[in-house]
Amino acid sequence: MEMKAVARECECRAAEFREKAEEASRSNRMFFLELEQHWLHLACIYYQTDRTLQALRYLGTDEPEGLNASGHSVH
Repeated sequence: MEMKAVARECECRAAEFREKAEEASRSNRMFFLELEQHWLHLACIYYQTDRTLQALRYLGTDEPEGLNASGHSVH
């Protein structure tokens, strides 16, 4: 999966936790909002990695082994 696609999936997960926070009791609301922030942070990392890989390709530098071919899931 491409880095941007993984980042978008992270954003979707963040949105799910935002919705849960809006529906949650006051005591659970912070928990869900914190999870939303974690997913958004992870999305930022994937977007930054994508941009770094684009810059490396532009400069003609070899892409680091295995970064864009990850079989890892964000679930």
